[in-house]
Amino acid sequence: MHGERQFRGAGWSRLPLLLLLGALTALSATSCRSLLSRPPPQPVLRIGIVPDSPPLAFRQKRQWCGVEADLGRALAQRLDMRPVFIATPPARLADNLLSGKVDILMAGLTVTEERRTQMDFATPYVSVGQAAIIRAEDRLRYNTAIKIRTARTRVGAIADSPGARLVATYFANAELVPFPAAAPAVAALREKKIDVFIHDGPEAWWLTLAHPEQLVLAPSVFAREDVAWAFRPSSIFLRQQANHALADWQKDGTLEAILKRWLPVSK
Repeated sequence: MHGERQFRGAGWSRLPLLLLLGALTALSATSCRSLLSRPPPQPVLRIGIVPDSPPLAFRQKRQWCGVEADLGRALAQRLDMRPVFIATPPARLADNLLSGKVDILMAGLTVTEERRTQMDFATPYVSVGQAAIIRAEDRLRYNTAIKIRTARTRVGAIADSPGARLVATYFANAELVPFPAAAPAVAALREKKIDVFIHDGPEAWWLTLAHPEQLVLAPSVFAREDVAWAFRPSSIFLRQQANHALADWQKDGTLEAILKRWLPVSK
């Protein structure tokens, strides 16, 4: 009798342990099924974008807006990736791309031979020119390209930009006044510290909208250039996919619709 009670006691003492092991096994199986059924994380497309450069890219209500922002979201969706926009100042664009901090530059870059030595470009998606912003009161004074290029004027441009190179090369009598960004240049123009501001056409047009009574675009456009996305030379597949997307969007009207949403003219 004593041995029987001992046997029964040992059996009952093992019961909670067996129940616990069973519960852990079931929980483990459930967790494994949960992990297996969970979709893998969506890959990220890191997009280098220049902030405060409307209509190409700007923040509005914590949302990226503009031509490049819309195109970036469309490209990421097509590739089944999640777009992450990384605000990048112009001076850091090439470094951030080549160091791998971003996968693609969608920053209104014009295609130049100098840039081609560092990065590869997709098919250009739009052509733009350098435009001259002038005060409304000077419409007659600067109503032709020749008058703007030959006048003894103070001409503002972003430092080391296509506009600055244009002024240095072709504006023989002008005094080039460099600025770090568009906003102080526009302020200087309104305050009559400069006479003309040479800038990328789309953004120049956008800037005049903020001061329609004071600022207008001169009728002439200078140095038309192609705008394209930039990639590391090793990112061959991504560049090819971007080119396929652009070709399809040109055919189905997607590209034109996005350009018309933000620009006064389409490609």
